[in-house]
Amino acid sequence: MARSTVRVLGWAALMAVAVLAAGGGSSIASAQSAAHATPGTALTAPLNCAKPATPVDRTLCASADLKVSVEDVATTLRETLANTPVSERDAVLRGQQSFLAERDRTCAERASTDACLRLYNKRVGDIQALNSAAQKKLAAIAAAIPKDPKAAVAALQRYDGPAAKAWLVYLLQSGMMAAPPDKDMPREAMVRTLTSAILRDLTLDPDMKEEMAKLGDVATAPVGAALLLLRHVLSTTEMDAPCFLFTKHGVTAFEAFGAFWNSSRDASPALCNASVSVFDLPEWKKVIARMSPNTLPGQEDSGGLLRQNGGRQTEIDALQASLMPATLLDPPQSEDAKLAAEQRKAVLASFRAWRDFNVWSEADYKATVAALPAAISATAKLYRDTFNLPPSLADQAARAAADRLIASHLSALMQDD
Repeated sequence: MARSTVRVLGWAALMAVAVLAAGGGSSIASAQSAAHATPGTALTAPLNCAKPATPVDRTLCASADLKVSVEDVATTLRETLANTPVSERDAVLRGQQSFLAERDRTCAERASTDACLRLYNKRVGDIQALNSAAQKKLAAIAAAIPKDPKAAVAALQRYDGPAAKAWLVYLLQSGMMAAPPDKDMPREAMVRTLTSAILRDLTLDPDMKEEMAKLGDVATAPVGAALLLLRHVLSTTEMDAPCFLFTKHGVTAFEAFGAFWNSSRDASPALCNASVSVFDLPEWKKVIARMSPNTLPGQEDSGGLLRQNGGRQTEIDALQASLMPATLLDPPQSEDAKLAAEQRKAVLASFRAWRDFNVWSEADYKATVAALPAAISATAKLYRDTFNLPPSLADQAARAAADRLIASHLSALMQDD
């Protein structure tokens, strides 16, 4: 299917969801005819509660919970269509048409508010299930990129949502796409077109808008910018960051998917699971048990956020130490990563001279210090045997892994100075 055709069909489906979700159309055909209108106009049209035109509208507008549910249905439906191949969206739209017919029967009387709300809540759950299934299919396409990039490109072109576009940007910028799918459009122009569409279609909160602005012109930037763009987009989905990104791009990918949000959004997207988890070694479990107290004195107010950020760094460090241990010795690339490296040095210096036993007991501190050599030795052996690292490099990487774990855990014990 030609790219221009996919684009038109994509807008047709997106217009359909706006019309159906707002109750402004009774058939898929009439909804799809809205594709000829200005893109995005119908998508942003809210339920008109200033002048509710129908009995159903009056029921919906009379309930704060129902107004929220109406928006939840519209939002979830837009996301589902974005994660569904353009050629397969009719089934989703038919489901919405059936829901609206039942909605019109159930919600026409204000006395039926409770039944109407139950219907909307069920619809949200149904669409969320469709969205989850659609995202699993899209994630499977992305996971197969290393095996057959050309097939992945063809499959991704069947979609018209931000996640598929972000993967296409990555493929173009990483060199894994042999040639742009549109021979009449240069690579840089295609990247800019895709990036602009992503920014247009995503609902950006202030934090993400700021991070997106920092990317600059992704088309002329190194691949790290495309990885950051991908990370931002995947953080709005249920999809994980697949392991091949890290094995292919090393430090660049670990930094792109590491801790930088400084908010609860730092937890997403989820990371892949390495086949070998270094910190699951029994020697490391003894160390971690002594570094994970139940209470963090002085951190009651900010502790949740601090632990969230520390948790992301711990997670990315564990993945790096388990997937690409030699990269632990590579210098940081981004300014944020350089700053994090300096902060890690300060935390490690505090660890070696630790005396604040009101925060971390002397017994736990000494037990941690005593258990570290065995954990480092076991890690070095794993790196020699499983990753075939030379002995000296394995020892260095094992010590670097230890430094990462100590720093990420200990930072949660220290006051935010």
